Amino acid sequence: MRYEMSQAIDAFVNKWAPSGAAERANKDSFLNELCDVLGVPRPNPATGDAEQDTYVFEREAKLIHEDGPVTLGRIDL
Repeated sequence: MRYEMSQAIDAFVNKWAPSGAAERANKDSFLNELCDVLGVPRPNPATGDAEQDTYVFEREAKLIHEDGPVTLGRIDL
């Protein structure tokens, strides 16, 4: 089991290492595959209901700035 996990991690790293800085193009695929390697569920589909959307891509988040207003941002996952 440990050997299989190690192989899966190595394959993941080898696949994604040359991906460069194309975050927008790659992040969803990267994060889905990371979930697979870690053995955790992939994110749920977003519903638009913040109470339900606790584990989704692009979750809204309030960003509190020291010198300014609270703004709305996004968390990748």
